[in-house]
Amino acid sequence: MKESFRTTLIKRIYQNPDFPAFARTVQEAYRITDDELASANDLSALILRDPALTHRILRLANAANFRHLGGQINTVTRAVTVLGFEEVRLAALALSLFEQIESREHSRVLQSRFLQALYQAFLAQDLARELGGLSAEEMFLCALFQDFGALLVYRHAPEHIAEIERARREDGMDEDTAIQKVVGVLPAALARDVCRQWGLPESARRFLTTVRASGKITRLTPEARALRMAQLARESAELVARGESAEAIRRDTVDLARRCEVDREVYEQASASARGHMLGYEELLSSAGERPAFLQRLEADEDNPLPADIQPPDDEPEARSELLIECIERTTHDLTDDYALAEVFGRMLKAMHEGLELDLAVLFMLDRKAWQLAPRMGAGSLFERHRGEMTVSLSGSNRLVQVFQSGEDRSIPRPKQIGDDILGWQFRGQADVAMVYPLQVNRAPFGVFYLEGRRAAFSEGNVNSLRTLRNQAALAIKSRSRR
Repeated sequence: MKESFRTTLIKRIYQNPDFPAFARTVQEAYRITDDELASANDLSALILRDPALTHRILRLANAANFRHLGGQINTVTRAVTVLGFEEVRLAALALSLFEQIESREHSRVLQSRFLQALYQAFLAQDLARELGGLSAEEMFLCALFQDFGALLVYRHAPEHIAEIERARREDGMDEDTAIQKVVGVLPAALARDVCRQWGLPESARRFLTTVRASGKITRLTPEARALRMAQLARESAELVARGESAEAIRRDTVDLARRCEVDREVYEQASASARGHMLGYEELLSSAGERPAFLQRLEADEDNPLPADIQPPDDEPEARSELLIECIERTTHDLTDDYALAEVFGRMLKAMHEGLELDLAVLFMLDRKAWQLAPRMGAGSLFERHRGEMTVSLSGSNRLVQVFQSGEDRSIPRPKQIGDDILGWQFRGQADVAMVYPLQVNRAPFGVFYLEGRRAAFSEGNVNSLRTLRNQAALAIKSRSRR
C-alpha cells in the first residue's frame, strides 16, 4: 500500500502545473551559479521570467534591514547591484523553492517548516565563512536542499502531517524515520528522484543521503567536512524547532557544536548572523496574523545582545553612516551608466574613511606576477605616511594574508603585543580592530578592502553597507571587464 502511495505522491508532484516552469528556473539558477562568466543581466533575466519571483526579490531588496542600502529599489537589476550578485541568486533559488511548496492548506505548517530549512541554510553558509575551507554558497544550497524531500511530502501529502507529527511525538522518531513509517517514502530518496528529474548536477544532489558523517569537523576530508557541516546546521535548526525551552535550545546547540569541535564563539557568531539573515525574509514568507512557530522560537533563542558600549538604546534605531548610504546610492546609479573605476573606488574609500571615522581605509589589488597585494588607493593620513611599506607578500603567513586567502570577511582585533603575524604598518593609530573584505571577481581573488577603526563604528548596519559597497566594487570590475 505504501509503495502504491509513493507512486501516487510522485505523480502528484510531477502533475503540479507549476512544476515544469519551476524545474527550468532551478536548472537555470544552478547554471548561473556554476558559470563564472554569468552577469547581473543573466540573473535579472532569469528572475524576470517569473512575475511572482520578481515581486518577492523586490520586496526582499526593500525589506527593513536592507532598505538603508540605497533607498527604494524598483528594478531587479538595481536589486542585484545593491544586494550583490551572490545574495540575489541564492535568494532566487530559495524563493523559487518556497513557491513550489507554498499552499493555502496547512500554510502555517509549511511556512514554519520552510523557514527552518532556510535558517539551516544560512547557518551552514555562515559557518563556512567563519571556519573557511568550504564554499559558503555551496553550503547554503546543500543545507537548503537537505530538507527538500520532507517539504515535498508536507506539500503534496498534507493529509499525513498530523500522523507524522504523532509518530515523532509519541514514538520519539526523527522526522525522516516518521515520514518513512507513515508515508513509505524516504525523504532523501524522494528528493534525489525529483532533482534527477530536473536534471540537476550530481553536486546538487550529493548531500541528499542518509549517510552520516561523524567526527570533528576540522579533521575531516573536504567532502566529509561539508556533509558534517550541513548536518550540524540541520540538527541545530531541529533543536530550535523542537527544544523544550530557550535555555534548552541554547544549551543543546552549543553542546552539538562542541561535539563537532566548532568553537563556541564561532558557532554563536554564525548563529547570530543566520538569525539576522532571516529578518529580511520574514515579511516575504509569513502570512498575516500570528508569526510562524519557528520564527517565534528563533527569536526566543536570541540572547546575545551587542556589548553595552556599542548597543544602541532600545528606543532609537541603529546608527548607520549616511555617507555610506549616499555612496551606495551614487554607485548604484553609476553602474547603470558609464563610469571610471578609479572614481568609483576613490569615492568608496572616502565614504568609508569619513563616514566611519576610520584611521585607515585601503584598497589592495592583487599583483599576480609578483604574487603580492599592492596598495593601489587609500584614505587617511596613515595611508599617506605608510603607503611605501604596505605592499604585502602573499608568501608570508601574517593575518592579512590568511584572511585574503580564505576569501571570507574577517576581523583582526588589535593585538596586545605586535607579533610576526601583524605587519609593521598595521595599528599605528587608535583603531582597536581591522575589518577585511576580500574582493573576488568570477570567484577569483582580485583584491581586498582593509579598514582600521573603532569597533563601535562597525555596527551591523554599517557592516551591511560595507559589504554592499564591496559587492558593488566586484560588480563594477566584472561589468567593466565584459565591455
